[in-house]
Amino acid sequence: MKKTSKILIGTFSLLLLFGIFGVNTALAVGETSVEISGDHVETLVQANNKVMFTFRQRTKLALNSTVSIDVNINCDALRIGVKQFEMEIDCDQDLQMNMTCTEEQVQLGLLKGNTYQIRNRNRYHYEEGFCLSIQCNYSNQVQAKLKIQANNQNRFGTWAYYDEGSEEWVSVPTNVEDGYLVAETDHFSYWTVLLPESENNIMLYIGIVSIISIIAAISVIYLRKRK
Repeated sequence: MKKTSKILIGTFSLLLLFGIFGVNTALAVGETSVEISGDHVETLVQANNKVMFTFRQRTKLALNSTVSIDVNINCDALRIGVKQFEMEIDCDQDLQMNMTCTEEQVQLGLLKGNTYQIRNRNRYHYEEGFCLSIQCNYSNQVQAKLKIQANNQNRFGTWAYYDEGSEEWVSVPTNVEDGYLVAETDHFSYWTVLLPESENNIMLYIGIVSIISIIAAISVIYLRKRK
């Protein structure tokens, strides 16, 4: 009887320890949701605690880091609209960060509907309506993963950053993972998503130009014959 009691007490103690450990683990990797009625928030994001900021019930920005981040975020949610962006950061010391999210970046010439020839010589156009600017007090040993929710319009897009030295956009390898367009980087800058100009659109453009040229040539010949 005594032996059975000891076994039961030992089992109960182990279950209690596992239960406590499990609760602590859940809290460590938990997610906090914060509603922001305006376009600005300044707060401390604790290490290993994912925080989802929702601006004006439209634009969602999530931060998840291995270190604590003293962050200052400005988000033009009224113009950006319904978007969901997440950033995962791995670093070796706490950070101070300024993040600005806008629909366009006029000073960089980033306007919706514009087409750009980027470093790899391919042509891309901008339709995403989400541009991210990040400044940080520490740039060494920083690894980040940028994620924006994929949809039918952007799923063939690529993340790109603005190279201020060459004054051009540079695309980076981008994958679709769990419904997000994902890219990895070791530096912060201006970032956005660009869409490759499809061959069909190029051929359509060439076809239209060709048809107009043919019509113009026929018109010139016809007018000359009439004279």
